[in-house]
Amino acid sequence: MTPVKTSRAVAPQVKRVDLNKKSDREIVEILRALQKKNKTKPRAPRPGDRVGFALSSKDRYLFTLQTLQSLDTEGGFDLIWNDDSKEPGVPALAKNYKFQNARLAEVNYGVGGGPDRAVCFGLSRLLELGYDYVGLIENDILFRPGWFAALMRVFSRGAEDGIACGSATARSFESHVLEYRDGYGVQCDIGAGMLLFSRPAAEIIVDLYARAGSLQMTTHTWMKFYADHFGLTLHPFSPFWAYPPEKAFPCTLDWGYSPSLYLRGYASLSTIPTYATDLQFDVRNFFHTNYVGPEKNNSGVAYPRISVPVESASMTTK
Repeated sequence: MTPVKTSRAVAPQVKRVDLNKKSDREIVEILRALQKKNKTKPRAPRPGDRVGFALSSKDRYLFTLQTLQSLDTEGGFDLIWNDDSKEPGVPALAKNYKFQNARLAEVNYGVGGGPDRAVCFGLSRLLELGYDYVGLIENDILFRPGWFAALMRVFSRGAEDGIACGSATARSFESHVLEYRDGYGVQCDIGAGMLLFSRPAAEIIVDLYARAGSLQMTTHTWMKFYADHFGLTLHPFSPFWAYPPEKAFPCTLDWGYSPSLYLRGYASLSTIPTYATDLQFDVRNFFHTNYVGPEKNNSGVAYPRISVPVESASMTTK
């Protein structure tokens, strides 16, 4: 008897790439591709650019005083102070504190409605006043001398590498860095506690706040963003240590800043090392991480890469 030939399915042949090889796509190439898609261009700070920060306060007199004293070691920027204190100490400080280097442009009292309201008011007011770079500072940040120059240098270093920096921070957590490059880190989360936006990036964030739900992410969708767009798994992300991994938890709206800016062609970068720390909490206990030190400079990608299928053969029969 002649054997009858039968068709059998052959498993798809999937080619996987080793993203640790130099020949594979680097994070900076992903950033440039997003910039090309969105037609954004790198821009270093220029002489004559005006920089303004919105300082938000609500009581906590001693924290506020330490924040003021430490940020005032630097000049070259303006400050608008937005206060919602219920006790008299901080409003009196706003009236009587004598700045040595920073310039206090205005004080606004009764800016209530919660942190997101304070963010929107501060950014909108700075944009209205015509600043080229607009930032946010909360009244529980402690700065090191040299912080402002280091922060502005991040925009310049990014531009030298062909990266359009939309937001930068001088408060650098190890957990928040995707890649340590030469002179700056590429961030996965910039936060609202201490950051500086370029004007176009600030306009994007203000617009997103005006559209309900536009910045809202969960722990799952946030991690999925970096897996899908950067090929990195953030499952080891230590600030989520208290959340059961199988459940999606809502994030505060500032977790949406960096993903939203990346999608629109703007990167989030940070200083190496950190020039700002937190007065309210210990990052080792709160985030299970450390502040970025100088030894991290140019040390490369900080999270595991995902080996993803790049091509697969169609099902065939023989």
